[in-house]
Amino acid sequence: MKTQYLPSEINEALIVNALEITQSTYRKLDPGWYLYRKLLEYSDAQKFKTEFIELVYVTLSAWNMNSRAAKLQDFDLFEKSIVQNKKQLIALFDKTIFDLNKVELKDEIYFLFNSLDLVHIGKPPLVTFSKTMHFFLPKLISPIDRRYTLTYFYNNVNVPNTIEKQFAKFWAIQQKYLGIATEYNLSNFVDNKWNSTIPKVVDNIIIGICKIKEGLKTKTIEEI
Repeated sequence: MKTQYLPSEINEALIVNALEITQSTYRKLDPGWYLYRKLLEYSDAQKFKTEFIELVYVTLSAWNMNSRAAKLQDFDLFEKSIVQNKKQLIALFDKTIFDLNKVELKDEIYFLFNSLDLVHIGKPPLVTFSKTMHFFLPKLISPIDRRYTLTYFYNNVNVPNTIEKQFAKFWAIQQKYLGIATEYNLSNFVDNKWNSTIPKVVDNIIIGICKIKEGLKTKTIEEI
């Protein structure tokens, strides 16, 4: 029986198809793809060095996190907040997506959601937080974006206007990802490219499904 968080349309055939489409079409050989692979070369012990945090910051920019909707915090403040929360982040290094059903883990991540200074005042941290956490905790947190994640699960790109509601949406999406990862054995898809970890595999599944749907809409329009 499928979990309550698992979209009914998802099945093994769709997963394979979606991942193939993402692998072949999404950010292929662009700066965001290259920088992401460079991030994966760093060990946990190196993640609080300025060099790594700078790479995170630049990668976020390449992933459109320095746009009008997001607007990254000034780098000095961005780095300072990460270093100040080093202890809390290190405590999560050994966790995986399959630990997301633990209440205490939710509390720990909520603390980071409130503590990290990643975006300018007035800008919603939800998307930027998810991507930053994925870079630091790639086996635990899946990245979220507006075009694919929010559109797929909510059919809109809206981000709530309070921290509490934003975290609630962030956590709900992570639970949906957990549902997919629990239902299917995704470890066979992990590689050294886009599918670097199970959380990224799930993210790539959603991206691929959205691309399939976009293609079907385009085809339908062209046929009319």
